Amino acid sequence: MRSPRSDSRLGTIRGLAGVLQRLNVRLVLILASVALVALVVSGVALSQILPGYFADEAERRAETAAIATRLLVRNGAEFLAQRRPSWLLTRELRDTQLLQPAAQEAANALAQGTVEITYLDGSRAALALPDAATDAALRAQGLQPDPGVDAVSVRGDLLLTAGQTVTLIYTVDDVYTNRVATLQRVNGTLVGAGLAALAVSLFVGVLAARRLTGPLARLRRTSSKFAQGALDERAPVFGIVEVDELGRQFNVMADQLSESVRLLQDDRDQLREFVADVSHELRTPIAALRTFTELQRDGEVSPEQRQEFLDRSTEQINRLEWMSTNLLDLSRIDAGIFPLDVRWGDLRDPVREVVEAHAEMAEHRGIALTSEVPTSPVMLRFDRERIVQLLTNLIGNALKFTPRGGEVVVGLRDGDGAAELEVRDSGPGIPAAELPLVFDRFFRGTNVGEARASGSGLGLAIARSIVEMHGGTIAVASDLGKGATFTVRLPRVDGEGQ
Repeated sequence: MRSPRSDSRLGTIRGLAGVLQRLNVRLVLILASVALVALVVSGVALSQILPGYFADEAERRAETAAIATRLLVRNGAEFLAQRRPSWLLTRELRDTQLLQPAAQEAANALAQGTVEITYLDGSRAALALPDAATDAALRAQGLQPDPGVDAVSVRGDLLLTAGQTVTLIYTVDDVYTNRVATLQRVNGTLVGAGLAALAVSLFVGVLAARRLTGPLARLRRTSSKFAQGALDERAPVFGIVEVDELGRQFNVMADQLSESVRLLQDDRDQLREFVADVSHELRTPIAALRTFTELQRDGEVSPEQRQEFLDRSTEQINRLEWMSTNLLDLSRIDAGIFPLDVRWGDLRDPVREVVEAHAEMAEHRGIALTSEVPTSPVMLRFDRERIVQLLTNLIGNALKFTPRGGEVVVGLRDGDGAAELEVRDSGPGIPAAELPLVFDRFFRGTNVGEARASGSGLGLAIARSIVEMHGGTIAVASDLGKGATFTVRLPRVDGEGQ
């Protein structure tokens, strides 16, 4: 069983892990890490380069001082020889009157460090260090003996008595330098600059993270509002290419989703209206059938009345059958399971067939039904059964709304790239305000008298669906009192000929 302390520690670790998963924190840490790595690399490079550079400079100074000391001793020897040519330049004279003063002068002025003069056999001839005054002056300048600088030695021959020479070794060591102090200052400067750069990188990182994550936070708030139902919310432009591209993609998605929701709402409203219209349409024949049945069951009716009730019941049953068939067709069309049996054929054949099928009805109603078709075949790929259904609905609709003595004309024209079907009637016409609605389901016009009650309002909706399934268009034009004209345009696909 875990203790409360372990649970608290685990919670802290999870909290830190959650903080490290935030984009702004990661950006700040990345910038700070880059600055820190750059400073560490610079510091390591300087710490490797500067000590060697200062040491080389000090060794060059020591070498120059050794050469100058050799020159100083030689000049001193020449001076003594010119001043007292009768003297013999012996080793003792050299040690006492020449080498030691020269070494001290070189230690104070030239080398600013330890100067040692030895013979070739290693015996010491002179040794000199900067005196107290020189040491104090050098230290006041921040210089001090540097044991890290290697000793530098040069050789030089010195003339003795009777033309003999002796080889001396001039060694300069413990040169006074400010190498250690300079390196300390450089290291301190690097540390200070590193801290300042780290602070600046953190500050810049916070600003950059806020600049980058601020638009993302706004985009997140926008998407949250959109998810809560505010479908008009859109992502603004932030001036960051990647974020703006993300915002544009979000806006495209939001537009598509809003359109889908709108279509779903429209479909829902249409479904509600459809159910209400179906319920209303079914209520009339069902009520009529109930009335006829109750009258025959409860009342005494004559054989003539019974026959009338049966005839009317048959009419209502036929109406229900027609309506159910149309509803089934519409549901199959909406579900995408209304297949077309498209074949190559002459479009004149279904026109003649439907006109002949409605000739008796037209004659019974006193309406002249005629057809106008070309003399040559109108070849097209179409579903014969559906075209027959289309023409049946259009011609039946025209006959229903045309008064006695009127006429209905069915025309067929073969045009470039398409064939046109036209059904004209001489009925009362359709008001301009109702023209956009004639192909809607269950729509029945107001200017049609008793014919309005006999229709289901589905025929023209089915006709439009059949035309659209063939890739065509259907339109209506009408003037009040002058009838209506329905025009169907069925296009040919590529490769079809006339």
